[in-house]
Amino acid sequence: MKTKTFEKPVSHDLAELIRRAIAYTEERHGPTKFIFVDDKNPKNPLPYNRLQNKVVEMIHKENLRDDNGRLFGFGSHMYRHYYGVKLTEMHLDDFTIAKLLGHSSVQNVKYYRKMSNQTLADETREVRNMLSEIILQNLDGWEEEYEQIREDAGM
Repeated sequence: MKTKTFEKPVSHDLAELIRRAIAYTEERHGPTKFIFVDDKNPKNPLPYNRLQNKVVEMIHKENLRDDNGRLFGFGSHMYRHYYGVKLTEMHLDDFTIAKLLGHSSVQNVKYYRKMSNQTLADETREVRNMLSEIILQNLDGWEEEYEQIREDAGM
């Protein structure tokens, strides 16, 4: 749980979903400090493991699947980490990423600075090709055993 209050921009759809969740809780328990409350004691938040179990149950009941046909998984930190990684892949600076994730410093941004293999390959392809060309141009006049490099490159 974050100890510092911060503002985080959300989409209109997410804002509406949160408003409906608040209304649902208030209809059953009156005004509360939390959006999701423990039914046995509405003054307390719903324990994380119970929230997680309810979401997983809904995923199975509704048969919610990803693009590869696999059932969705659920863990709130997983979504936070995914968001952090996507922000780094957008090349945002550490300060902005820390602010958007609610961190008080840039110290933990390093955990999100792991680009996917595909992004890394896509963004370095041009430089790697340029370096390969330089190497191939410099092979002229080298001994025969270096010709394998040229053959592997299809030259």
